[in-house]
Amino acid sequence: MSALRATAAVLALFSAGPLLLAAKTPPVDQQLLDLTNDARAAAGCPPLRLNADLSEAAAGHSADMAHRNFYDHTGSNGSDPAGRTRAAGYPGDYIGENIAAGYPSIEVVFRKWMDTTAHRDNILNCKFTDLGIGHANVPGSRYGDYWTQNLGRPPGG
Repeated sequence: MSALRATAAVLALFSAGPLLLAAKTPPVDQQLLDLTNDARAAAGCPPLRLNADLSEAAAGHSADMAHRNFYDHTGSNGSDPAGRTRAAGYPGDYIGENIAAGYPSIEVVFRKWMDTTAHRDNILNCKFTDLGIGHANVPGSRYGDYWTQNLGRPPGG
């Protein structure tokens, strides 16, 4: 076997492993959607659907907090959750937002949200129909991991 073929075989071997592992691991947004919908089902609420506009707003807010080292529902530019979701294209004005920082896994984040009244009330609000999820990790930032969950209902929803 030539050195080139041996190198190619080794590269193929090592590159296939992580790809197979990644395929078996559900994405964080699917994990959070599942956790949220399981809790909602237990409370008699309909499931939420992932919404790209809400996710864009959530990801943007998580990144804003991570890169600017703050933790708040008010963005660094003074924006509020409804303003961020509108700017991302979401048509609804019935919006809820949960944020968390400093927790490395979505399971811990979700447990903390369910342990606090305001966060739990958002998750179990049967009027919400859509969900957006954002996560940012910036090593060296104050909290490291920043999470945002946006919940919404479009007009007539």
